[in-house]
Amino acid sequence: MNIKNVLLCLAMFITTPVLAGALDASPKRVGPVSYYGALHTSGNKIIGAKNNEQAMLRGMSLFWSDGTGQPYYNKNVVAWAAENLKIDVIRFALGIQYYDSDGGTKNPLATESSYKGSPDSYLSLIDNMVAAAIESDIYIIIDWHSHRAHTETSLAKTFFETVSKKYKDVPNIIYEIYNEPVDGSGGNWSAVKGYANTICPAIRANTQNLIIVGTPTWSQNPQQGANDPVNSTNIAYVLHFYAASHSKGAYSGRIDQTLNAGYPVFVSEWGTTGASGDGSPSAGATTEWTNYMDQKQIPNCNWSLRQQTSSIDKKSEQSAMFAGDAVLNNFNALSGASYTTSGSIVKEYLTKNGRNWADSLVKGKNTGSCAFKSVSAKQTETQITNALKSGCTYTSSNEAVVSVSGSTLDIHDYGFAILTGNDGSESVVSITQVAGQSIPGFSDGACDYVGNCSNTQGSSQGLDYDEDGKKEYLLTTNDATIEGAKFTLKSLNPEIINVKSATCKIASCSGTMYNNKVWMFEMNSMGEAKIVATAPAVAGYRAMQDTITFRYTKARNRITAKFKDATIALGGTAEKAVPDTSLMGSKITYTFDGEPTSKYLSRSGANLVAGDQNAIVTVTANVEESEYFLPLVASVTITVGDAAAAVNLAEHEAFLNKNKEEEDAIRPIVATSRGLNIWSTGSKLSFSTERAGLVKLDIYDAIGNRVKSQSSRYSVGTHSIGLQDLSSGSYVAIVRQGSRTAKLRWNKQ
Repeated sequence: MNIKNVLLCLAMFITTPVLAGALDASPKRVGPVSYYGALHTSGNKIIGAKNNEQAMLRGMSLFWSDGTGQPYYNKNVVAWAAENLKIDVIRFALGIQYYDSDGGTKNPLATESSYKGSPDSYLSLIDNMVAAAIESDIYIIIDWHSHRAHTETSLAKTFFETVSKKYKDVPNIIYEIYNEPVDGSGGNWSAVKGYANTICPAIRANTQNLIIVGTPTWSQNPQQGANDPVNSTNIAYVLHFYAASHSKGAYSGRIDQTLNAGYPVFVSEWGTTGASGDGSPSAGATTEWTNYMDQKQIPNCNWSLRQQTSSIDKKSEQSAMFAGDAVLNNFNALSGASYTTSGSIVKEYLTKNGRNWADSLVKGKNTGSCAFKSVSAKQTETQITNALKSGCTYTSSNEAVVSVSGSTLDIHDYGFAILTGNDGSESVVSITQVAGQSIPGFSDGACDYVGNCSNTQGSSQGLDYDEDGKKEYLLTTNDATIEGAKFTLKSLNPEIINVKSATCKIASCSGTMYNNKVWMFEMNSMGEAKIVATAPAVAGYRAMQDTITFRYTKARNRITAKFKDATIALGGTAEKAVPDTSLMGSKITYTFDGEPTSKYLSRSGANLVAGDQNAIVTVTANVEESEYFLPLVASVTITVGDAAAAVNLAEHEAFLNKNKEEEDAIRPIVATSRGLNIWSTGSKLSFSTERAGLVKLDIYDAIGNRVKSQSSRYSVGTHSIGLQDLSSGSYVAIVRQGSRTAKLRWNKQ
């Protein structure tokens, strides 16, 4: 596809729910994976390892994993699509470096949007999406979405080694190692085969899951792979088509050649429109293709699951599933979505072919007198009364979902259970998830002492909005959830943060809030509060019983921007570089290469004055923690005269080495990186970010063992993590966001 370069929309990142790790996930519904198991090949067929049956899958490809596409890389989207579109497979279109469909390098993805620029972020997002696929019991294609993958062999090899090792026992995964090779980057079959013969062994060292290989000229020549095959097992070759540009008559013969040569084909991307994604869909040409794929049992994914117009890429994508310009990434929005012409065609194709996987799961075991046809109910229902057969007794495989109570089934949660009758027959009961309710702005968040507030909706300002002498965080003027139920809010820790409805009186109140009653979080003391929201069920939505964590924290201390790395001429002065107090009014003390004074550099009031010898000096500013502000330790390097002629080079390097080796963080300190800060305060580790997105935190003990690891999405602002579970000792914390990293060493007493 000819996709323009688009910048990442950071606000989109923070809408994605954080999931339990993929390796801890379990199916919440019955889908094709429970039936087929991991996918392999047998001759020209793709088969299930569990039953050796030919697997026919239909699904959707997500759009590029950039600012436009990534809002849909979301557990809610996957669950909704599996249930409502009846998809069997979803494709993770992992953007690597460039958009250019000609294989060029003129249109790079933004750093945060690209795997090469933000590998840790994307590995975490992949983990979330694999977990989502496991819960929905569908397949997920991990697609190296590149037009020049053979020039990225080293990067790709490391990636596929990593993910195939991590998910070696996960049957849901299909590996697509090359999206669309093109001549513009030298992507002929010889180059693709050489690349595949490097990548496939890296995967095969860990798993036999299906690998699909893109083919030359935008994946339109699978027969080239069949004529000169990759040296690996369980390989299928890829064909892509866009029905308005690529007729079935002109291109299906290439699939036939591949099948006749004894190799399977997977259509991992197809559209109803022209190849650019624009232009009117061709319903007739699409029907010819879908009929052909169904006849030949060719698994396929449509492009793409997104809204038609995005504020990020500013284009109208006619091949998109949904009409309009709104991001649709939760149950409520998706259930009310309007479809494009293409989306309507694709929805009909998917839903009319949806299978009852629950009955398939117990095929051959549901023939006894106690067997019943699979039944389903909603999470909000309490019982199923008409399923069980009279005179039979049953046991449930998952009593956390449904349990047997006489002649009825009691519903406890969403998921599924196999009911085994006393005659040995098996039947399936499926409980579908019902969408929850939401309150605008009600999510985990924090405010600091100076009023910097943030949550997953973004950042805001904490002020004394009702003029009672305390700072408040504004929530909403509504008394009802978005879905229409009247809610109540209660703080479980009102001495820290109290919840109230009060009049917003000051000029900083927005137009809709000014002089109106607003739900507010009132900051009373430093700490962490749990706030509970409850609301009764309404039509189509389950009752709300949600708890968030909101923190009132000390504020970061800051020092003047004039305190920075600098070169000062012999005898020269850096004005106002070392003030007596921080920008918050806290007292600052300074050291020079660890000493209170230096013969090469001195203070004169707030100025730094250079001596008459060439030297290099590390100047460190220290601010002690106070009642309302965090501690600060910040260092800069000052060069006096010519660094190459520094007379103190040996002693300066000795200081740096000593400083590195010592546990200089016995008291709380702050480590900084551009846009990322980390510090320890007693039993907490805190960090602050200047942009929203995924943050990865790892903590190592003194001998290098990783003792804590987590990845979550955070908004702009300050965040804290409890360290109560760590024993006394020395630790190193590394926090990463995109390409930014900050490291902190400290001793926990």
